Amino acid sequence: MTTHAAHRPLAQEPLRVRCSGVILSELLRLVTVRSTWWLVGIALGLASLITSLLVASLATSSSSRLSASDVMLSVVQASTLHVGFVALVVAVLGVLSVGSEYATGMIRSTYTAVPQRLPSLLARTGVVAAAGFLVGLVTVGVSFAFIASAFALRGTAPALSAEALGALLGGPFYLAVVGAFSVGLGALLRNTAAAISTTVGLLFVLPTVLMIFKAMTHVWWVDTVLKYLLSNLGDKISNITDQTIMPTPVTIVALIVWALATVVPALLLTHLRDV
Repeated sequence: MTTHAAHRPLAQEPLRVRCSGVILSELLRLVTVRSTWWLVGIALGLASLITSLLVASLATSSSSRLSASDVMLSVVQASTLHVGFVALVVAVLGVLSVGSEYATGMIRSTYTAVPQRLPSLLARTGVVAAAGFLVGLVTVGVSFAFIASAFALRGTAPALSAEALGALLGGPFYLAVVGAFSVGLGALLRNTAAAISTTVGLLFVLPTVLMIFKAMTHVWWVDTVLKYLLSNLGDKISNITDQTIMPTPVTIVALIVWALATVVPALLLTHLRDV
């Protein structure tokens, strides 16, 4: 009689978490959530409404006596006028991408799948920033096409310059920064309402408060603070402005610093805190 030795199951190798897989999972999570498409629709609707009003106003204005540079300046300003409002929508998208998971407890499943945590948060930040840039690219591009066509029909076709192209791309870049900033803020606060309220206050309330404070006190440093506020930096990079006041590279660096100001602490605290 012969006996068979018991078969020992082979030890399974631990699954490796790949960067591409983490990015793909965050992308799928973003596009499969209904609120994402609601917010994208709101952004497109806001941009369309503002562009339609601007195009309609051209019918009653006189632009035939404007120079080519003035026409280009007007077209760029009109094409990026909606960026400040769309920034709020992108900020809400970034906060919801993190805050909703903390509210429902799904963040535990996310960090179980990616135990290191940091790759997941980095991928989410990148995906939301890319979504903000894409939304800005579409809205600014469509607005520019309609407004430039309206000027062309009146015999003042704008000539696209490198400076104007930089301003048109500056709007989407600003929205990408707002998206990254809001993801970091949502990960820091872990509360959707608090993060959205903070973002609204920073983008819309704080500039007004500082301007009132400046008018009342005439303190010299308020101008410097206003210059480097997130919303004012967005206005500068998405418009043709005087480069002697603040060169474009300085504006880009300042915007990146704003994004890092929330993303870096969020990465650190996400690594140290319990879920």
